[in-house]
Amino acid sequence: MFAAILLAAAVSRTNASTTIPFTMFDNRMLVTASLNGKGPFTMIVDTGSDSLVVTPAVARRLHMATRSVGNAGGAGSGSTPAALGHVSGVCIGSLRLEGVPALVLDLSPIQHAFGFPRLDGVIGYTTLRKLRMGVDIDDSRMTFSLSPLPVPKSAVSLPFTSEDGLIHISAGAVDGVHGTFVVDTGDRTSLTLFRRFASENDFYRDAPVRNVVTGIGVGGLISSDVLRTTVSLFGTTIPGVVTRASRDRGGAFAFGGDDASVGNGLLRRFNIVYDYPDATIYAWPSRYFSESERYVPLVARNGLLERLTNAPDPTLSAVPQLPRHGVLGAAVAQSPGGVVVGFVVPGSSAAQAGLQRGDAIRTVDGQSVATVAQFLMALHDLHANRRVSLGIGRNGTSLQLEATLAAAPDESDAGVTTQYAQIAADDSLRRALITLPAGLSGRAPAVLLIGGIGCYSVDVAESPRDAYMNLTHDLTRAGFITMRIEKSGVGDSQGPPCRSVDFDSEVRGYTAALAALQSNPQVDPSRVYLLGHSIGTVIAPRLALSNHIAGLIVLEAVGRDWPEYEIRNLRRDLDLEGETASAADQALIEKAQCMERLFFEHQSEAEIERALPSCKVHDGIYPVSTAYMQQLAQLNVIEPWTHLNVPVLAIYGTADFETELADHQRIVAVVNAVHAGSATLVVIPAMSHRLGHAATPAAAAADDGSNTIEAFDEDVSAAIVAWLQKEKS
Repeated sequence: MFAAILLAAAVSRTNASTTIPFTMFDNRMLVTASLNGKGPFTMIVDTGSDSLVVTPAVARRLHMATRSVGNAGGAGSGSTPAALGHVSGVCIGSLRLEGVPALVLDLSPIQHAFGFPRLDGVIGYTTLRKLRMGVDIDDSRMTFSLSPLPVPKSAVSLPFTSEDGLIHISAGAVDGVHGTFVVDTGDRTSLTLFRRFASENDFYRDAPVRNVVTGIGVGGLISSDVLRTTVSLFGTTIPGVVTRASRDRGGAFAFGGDDASVGNGLLRRFNIVYDYPDATIYAWPSRYFSESERYVPLVARNGLLERLTNAPDPTLSAVPQLPRHGVLGAAVAQSPGGVVVGFVVPGSSAAQAGLQRGDAIRTVDGQSVATVAQFLMALHDLHANRRVSLGIGRNGTSLQLEATLAAAPDESDAGVTTQYAQIAADDSLRRALITLPAGLSGRAPAVLLIGGIGCYSVDVAESPRDAYMNLTHDLTRAGFITMRIEKSGVGDSQGPPCRSVDFDSEVRGYTAALAALQSNPQVDPSRVYLLGHSIGTVIAPRLALSNHIAGLIVLEAVGRDWPEYEIRNLRRDLDLEGETASAADQALIEKAQCMERLFFEHQSEAEIERALPSCKVHDGIYPVSTAYMQQLAQLNVIEPWTHLNVPVLAIYGTADFETELADHQRIVAVVNAVHAGSATLVVIPAMSHRLGHAATPAAAAADDGSNTIEAFDEDVSAAIVAWLQKEKS
């Protein structure tokens, strides 16, 4: 980072765009440029510098007339003498910019310390301010353009400010602490916490490495504590980021008005367009997104910073383990009397405490629970072996019972080993279940399951008919590692209650899961597949666009925009119920009116029902938040399929009353129209939406209405395994 003197902007005159290669050295991007027709000069492209900077040697070669402007500061506690000159022309590739003021600084300490073969200067804000700069990390190419640059539809856009010549963003967090960050391609590290921010938020307390040299800037050596943090940036959450908390007593890291600097160690996980005229960053994952980061200590010797590449990483410490959630062993239901026990598992904690069928649970550890949701939330934060008091009503009498919660049981299945891992997502830890083939040696292909809508658990060892558990275990016995992830606030997972999160948050959870799976040392990262079911078929193609995957499988899929899907789905349901044609059409008209107000006018359900009482039957049906549904309704569901260039398998069960064959045919047709033969459709007779066996859609609907868990349809496992084996060969 160079915080110097903000000067007048450059003016562009010739070619509107140019693309050039860059070299990454010590996590800095080096390009060649000519100045005043001379060169080429090797320059760092630095979004953390407010100026074009040249060395005194370059200034002499250009015969620049300069005047002293005192000292310039930046990273490091000191400063260095600075002079101001003028470059009549800067050429980057075929793009020429004229009339650029230049700051003259001695960069030799930086060049010497890190062994740069050559370092002639820095390209900063005064050169970049009228340009769009695209950084293609995957191909080591950089584009400078006066016109907007294309970005993939999956890119995250983020506004920034740059009043002082630096890029500042406010949509980021470190270990859940939100702040304002500088985006600094000239910072060699991944993340630097400024001294005030680190002190106020107690980041120094648990740092395993204390007060060491972590770099050098124009102000001299940089001193920091080093630790690992979880960083939320560009719509993703990245765990294990090597982070330095500044110990500098002067300079930008000590007195800067921002909270942290995001450096190239972290930025290289993304391909990025820096759109200076529109003050917007566009970012999408690069091929380095999922890489694990190693801290390499530095030792200062005779002006050199020696990298101790063979030293053990002192920042690695035991990852905090998510405890297993406690299990009471009672099924409850909502009734006019509150939360009523419907069934007590024999031998369970509830049974041992004396809980009986028909008891009304009024309090958990003194906390009032009037609804099932409140009851489940109260239990969620209580871990295994925790003693809990239950206030109940029984036959008009109030009682207090004491129960010791049992630990949730672990999965046990022949040929399969289940690991209970944890993944950082949205500033919290989520439970992940990873199944490994027994006796696995070497790397194996892997499948990430992206499940359907709602707040169910995938950690269900006590439910042998559970479809997701059966499916993932079948795939693992066929040689594939699989991963399931609990949603926010479900099972062992931390985070806000699942019913409160939105669609984008759920997608971020699966994004973090995919990154963890791809970086798993037992997984072959070139053979990771996504498997989406139900609403997961909307999420999966979006993840596939922004991540390198080997193929995509969708089961019981949605292949059109959500409002149209709901209308068609309602008609199917009404037909199955034997509704008259006139009544069905009237219901569809009312449904469309309700959705328009809820999804697009963002009215509350209470407000909608006051204006349209008929909406009462259509409201309150979603097992997720209103925000979730509103975001989902805005999506062009089919659009991502038009950009996919990976093999696709679409599977439909004829007993499904929630989706239709036409949507699966549409997905396959759209994919094959762009890449002929890459998509395959498989129809499984008598398979329901829940991947169970049912004779007809009507039978499956009846099972759903009575909460009957159908026998898992093993034909779906066979179809997926056959397709995966074919793709693997």
